[in-house]
Amino acid sequence: MFLNASLIKGLLQPCMIQTTATRDGTVAGKILIIVCIFFAITGKCIADDAASNKPVSPTAAGASSPSAGSESVGSLDEFERRVREVAKRSAEEEKLRKEQEQLARKNGEQSIKVYRYQKNGTVTFSDSVPLKTRYQVVTYTSCYACSISSNVDWHHTRLHLTAFADTITEVAQLYKVEPALIRAIIHAESAFNPLARSSKGATGLMQLMPGTAKDMGVSNSRDPEQNIQGGVKYLAGLLQTFGGNSTLAAAAYNAGPAAVSRHNGIPPYEETQTYVKRVNILLQRYRSQMQLATN
Repeated sequence: MFLNASLIKGLLQPCMIQTTATRDGTVAGKILIIVCIFFAITGKCIADDAASNKPVSPTAAGASSPSAGSESVGSLDEFERRVREVAKRSAEEEKLRKEQEQLARKNGEQSIKVYRYQKNGTVTFSDSVPLKTRYQVVTYTSCYACSISSNVDWHHTRLHLTAFADTITEVAQLYKVEPALIRAIIHAESAFNPLARSSKGATGLMQLMPGTAKDMGVSNSRDPEQNIQGGVKYLAGLLQTFGGNSTLAAAAYNAGPAAVSRHNGIPPYEETQTYVKRVNILLQRYRSQMQLATN
């Protein structure tokens, strides 16, 4: 069957109707679109064969044939495997999101919602519901790497090697802070979301508290340049306080310098210890990738 533009549009129409309820941009919605398109096209081929009194070809029906059976079955199996993997990840992410919201309600915290969507091929964040586009709701109750129950694979999660590159390079030189450490802290604090805001009031890429932002001369914590400027200035002060020890500086960034000094090291707080461990994983990964990029 030859698929021209008008035919493809006709095949996709039922898919668009069925996916109206998936405008939240979740992976489940994407799965539905993929599956719908696949079976719409396959079903059309079979229906056309039947209408023309032709026997349904084994390949169109998804079965194997002597000539191309292994290739066809292999492609279908690969498609089904990927759909199952995406569905599994989607279910895990949804489970984690609900657990975090339940924990927030239990602790009397108000979760903060941010909307993540694609605009001109770029990931964009907003604090209001995007119109006429699919989006994903991101809920924040604390910093990105602070959740004890997080199922993020910190050894393999995607790194942000180019985001805010000019600002990070400039501020790193100004305050003599390693760019890889800056990226690790931003990743741990907000996953590079400039609109991130915790229930405690920490805001922006480096999750500045209002008092810290004021002390660092930041008037708008949602402005990426100001937030990075203030966050790195604060981080530089912590590094100086703790003799350049990035692990203690990260612990102080999370729990406060007084707690680190009082305990003469990483405080025995489960959140802080988890946070420091994840920052160190990210730091080593950013260092490695940035070194490869310069070679």
